[in-house]
Amino acid sequence: MSNFLLACLVGIASTSLMTFALYLLHWRGFANGDMVRALGSFLTRHYENALGPGLALHYTFGVLFTFLYIYVWGMFPEIAADGIWRYVALGVFCGAAQGLVVSMLLVIFVAEHHPLLQFRVAGMRVALAHVLAHVVFGGVVGLMVGWLRLSLIM
Repeated sequence: MSNFLLACLVGIASTSLMTFALYLLHWRGFANGDMVRALGSFLTRHYENALGPGLALHYTFGVLFTFLYIYVWGMFPEIAADGIWRYVALGVFCGAAQGLVVSMLLVIFVAEHHPLLQFRVAGMRVALAHVLAHVVFGGVVGLMVGWLRLSLIM
């Protein structure tokens, strides 16, 4: 299987687990973690038909960020020499950094301008939920990249 296809599968798997983490936090009442419908309804302006566009956007960005992670990590071959747990640690770090940026943008910009009232409230719990979900994303990308010894650098 080509590295390109493997990277796509890693992106799909890590985005799926990230989405599950968000829905778990949402379902447990911790925060509004319905990111898929929040993304989709930002485009459709309706909650009812937001799932399809939201899934498409969420998975597209997940795969693209997976490619970015793998490409950048591939520029540093010494990471591979340290083994799988170096990738996991790096993934958790990158996921936390990405989660902080996404949370800041979400709380400051998106919530203010979202067309649906239910997604306009984005406080600390929503921000923390997104940071945690991105840590899951990064950790899974790191685990799978380290396990598969995946690189996009030729």
